Amino acid sequence: MIQTVMGEILASELGVTMCHEHLALDLSPVRGDDDSRFDDKDLVCQELLNMKALGVEAVVEVSCNDMGRDVGRLKEYSKICGLHIIASTGYYLEEYHSDFVKSSSSEELCEVFCREITQGIDGTDVKAGIIGEVASGEPRMGESERRVLIGAAMAGRKTGTAVTTHCQLGRLGLEQAELLLGQGMDPAKIILGHLDLADDRAYHKELLKMGVNIGFDTIGKISYLSDERRADNLMYLVEHGYEKQLVLSQDISRKSYFSKCGAYAGYMAVMQDFVPLLKERGIKEETLSALLIHNPAHILDK
Repeated sequence: MIQTVMGEILASELGVTMCHEHLALDLSPVRGDDDSRFDDKDLVCQELLNMKALGVEAVVEVSCNDMGRDVGRLKEYSKICGLHIIASTGYYLEEYHSDFVKSSSSEELCEVFCREITQGIDGTDVKAGIIGEVASGEPRMGESERRVLIGAAMAGRKTGTAVTTHCQLGRLGLEQAELLLGQGMDPAKIILGHLDLADDRAYHKELLKMGVNIGFDTIGKISYLSDERRADNLMYLVEHGYEKQLVLSQDISRKSYFSKCGAYAGYMAVMQDFVPLLKERGIKEETLSALLIHNPAHILDK
């Protein structure tokens, strides 16, 4: 079963899934601007409906406890747009951490995550279906980030819930994987996020050999890396047998990324722009189904 904001569904019901998105987000207290405050419900709904029209049926929403998470709003979006939405529990980068997070042990953080998975979030009956996006900055991991990652792994192992991460610019994936696996997590339940930004095939293969999943989840953000290069790198990994360990998404974390603003495709980038690039490169339909449907369902199922 997979836990959504509207309750549990069968894994077979999930459908085409974006594995790393933000729908109810507020990073303005740290970023100091309003671009990462998603305060226009109608705008977000229209962007989501545009995405749904291209075949997307589910979204993993990784805005966690210190990122402006709003599970009431997520339920609204699920009802209005007819999408499966998976809510998260976790803590983000160190600069977002509260005094509680900075002073808590991994065991105490694990208790928070387990409570939100088994009982509900913020006094609601909405339960988290994933732990994340737990994060590490760069060039090194902060101490509270380390404790959060360990607590996430503890909770993941205890509840069978997947953990999804933020690797700043795609870096420190090995360090994250070692921490999570060191706590006994099933590698098949780990998604290391933003690895497409690393643009390093040897690094990708080293991680995939550990059994973890990696996210090509900043698709459409061409100021970092062209989508053509992302497609080439993904096809290389598919050709080397890793198609069951890859997931896709866009990581829309600013309003300026919305399609309405004109410069980016927003939540539509994967289906509208990236899938055609993969088809040009000869990807098989069953491989596309793995990336978009079966891999997310297998990771989230418990």
